[in-house]
Amino acid sequence: MAEVAARGAVAAGFAVVSGLAAGIDTVAHQSALAAGGSTWAVLGSGIDIPTSSANVALADEIVASGGGLIAEVPPGTPVSRRLLVARDRIQSGLSLAVVICQCEVASGAMHTARFAAVQGRLLVVVRPKGPHSRMTACTGNLALLDPNGCDPTLLSATGATAELIRSRRPMADLVIDDRDQLAQLWLRLRAV
Repeated sequence: MAEVAARGAVAAGFAVVSGLAAGIDTVAHQSALAAGGSTWAVLGSGIDIPTSSANVALADEIVASGGGLIAEVPPGTPVSRRLLVARDRIQSGLSLAVVICQCEVASGAMHTARFAAVQGRLLVVVRPKGPHSRMTACTGNLALLDPNGCDPTLLSATGATAELIRSRRPMADLVIDDRDQLAQLWLRLRAV
């Protein structure tokens, strides 16, 4: 789904913003590049210390293709949990829409979902399908799709942000059930 989301965004003329982490972020960046688009990696470290370290070559490819690496800290700053959460805020802030393809409740994507709500970004969540054993990797998706709302503690939300989260039922603004819907999302957003 991350590949479909990234390729669809590029086809509609959008750039892809993600976090250069292993897994879905990597797929999103690689798919944007493969589709001939640009992509931007927001880092939880200085730009000279891409995280994940396995993605140093991908970071170089992103820059060479006309995209870039973004960090709010100076070069040489090592990755930290606090900076990874700050990265999630920036990713959402730079985006027209935040797409949650797959996440557990303890993942950084839940921080990005919280920031999307606070920043007024469209929160798009893919509905998990498949065997029950794979649902563990999608507990965050399921929480964001709960028609009764998402427990604010799952999003590390307190105060006014927790009240905002409680008022959203479900937390997701748009639910994606299949690849075709996801591919068309960007064309619909382009028309707005």
